[in-house]
Amino acid sequence: MKFSPVLAVILALTLALVLACSPISASAPGIGKSDIEAINAARTARSTAIANRDAAAAAAVATEDGIILPPNLPPRQGQPALREWFTNFPATAVAFTSIEIDGSNRIAYDRGTYEATAKDGTITPGKYLWIWRKQDDGSWRAAIAMWSLNAPAP
Repeated sequence: MKFSPVLAVILALTLALVLACSPISASAPGIGKSDIEAINAARTARSTAIANRDAAAAAAVATEDGIILPPNLPPRQGQPALREWFTNFPATAVAFTSIEIDGSNRIAYDRGTYEATAKDGTITPGKYLWIWRKQDDGSWRAAIAMWSLNAPAP
């Protein structure tokens, strides 16, 4: 069989295309058990801070430029805005239940449900989605937190 330069080019291009279309997730570092434990601990810290009416501690779970997206209200961004939000937070307690935590490298998401207890004792169920960012010190802080009620819209 005679070697064909055209065939070699076609094979090289085909190989390049196959490699370019291959998933990269196999080589991307995921988050480990210690990362998941740290995220769970940070979420629990926010619950504890809410129960203790400690707005600074509740806000400190977020990154410096952290964003919350409360239902039916404008977003709040940055530590001063988050501290103000948690100072006036309507619930006296929030119990979070994580359903799924996953991510890659320095970004993770946490999807779950919650039950918020109001001052009058009313319990409101809902769901949440938080995006976490790993900090240089290895800790995880919430970059974006959004939630919504399970009740129908008013």
